[in-house]
Amino acid sequence: MRLAIAMGFAVLVWAGATVAAGPAFPILDEAGIPHATAKTRAGYAEFLVSGLPRAFAVGSDGSFGGSWGQGSLEVARAKALENCSKAGGIGCAIYAENLDVVWLGERPAQAPAVPDALISGTGYAFVPDPRFLWHGPQAARGIVVWSHGKGKTDERGEQPPSYTRWFNNAGFDVVRFDRAMEWDDKERAAQWLRDGLAALRARGWRMVVAAGQSRGAWNSLQMLDTPGLADVVIAVSPAAQGTDAGNIALRQGPELYTIAQRAHAPQTRVAFVQFAHDPYSDNQDERVDRFRNILFHGVAAGLIIDRPDGFSGHGAGFSSEFGLKYGSCLLHFALDATPPKAC
Repeated sequence: MRLAIAMGFAVLVWAGATVAAGPAFPILDEAGIPHATAKTRAGYAEFLVSGLPRAFAVGSDGSFGGSWGQGSLEVARAKALENCSKAGGIGCAIYAENLDVVWLGERPAQAPAVPDALISGTGYAFVPDPRFLWHGPQAARGIVVWSHGKGKTDERGEQPPSYTRWFNNAGFDVVRFDRAMEWDDKERAAQWLRDGLAALRARGWRMVVAAGQSRGAWNSLQMLDTPGLADVVIAVSPAAQGTDAGNIALRQGPELYTIAQRAHAPQTRVAFVQFAHDPYSDNQDERVDRFRNILFHGVAAGLIIDRPDGFSGHGAGFSSEFGLKYGSCLLHFALDATPPKAC
């Protein structure tokens, strides 16, 4: 797996297939990296699918250092420079940070402004995430609507996981479906999401991806009862609730299977991800069987990432390691004429 850049367009390369991206952004232009070696470009590819704040430093000998997932951009810069020096780098300097190229004081190119909330109502909003590149409905390949979970804290504003950056770098806009805890009933949220996806498609986005974590994944699966709402659904660790791991988990299976039985979206592709030791996922073998034998018969294609080695717990889909290992596969599942059946 790697990410390459050519002719001003991001080109994702996975399993021998290529997917050209949408409009060019300087940060996606691999050809602009000074003193780059194959190893430098591989490190930069990992940087491009990492979360913010982030920084990438290069030296005059091609050595590099990256840093992401830090508490602040200042810390990310310092750590990137430190990592570059530790790699033997000479004259290390920051090449890129967050969404901009800043090499030797270069002024960031003027990027399209990220708009405020596209849709909002009492208790919810569809908000473009400013930590992602913004293309706009006419230029974008599509839109990813990311739905957060529901736990003991307010999850509005949470940064979407790193696997969504594969979509963003390939030309998709990323929008958060933010919900206030006190209004976030799962059926109410599902209707907000149905209305929101339809409205976003009407505004011009050609492809709609409904992706989510926990309760957000549950709501995304509920979209399958209506044809045409989403072209792709990515459900990571779906769960009806997220506040108690006890009796709630034991009640979720039957309700989830009812969602599967109601699926009637023959043009929609569905990816389902679950991890070992997830307290909100009862009888994981049965979940896989039900999805394969029930839900996938009502949709265009199905993909299951079932308890992958090295990942554990309800929130494992948020890790940068998961995004690096499976983000490309999820993108190709969404876009390829013949989608992969496994990752």
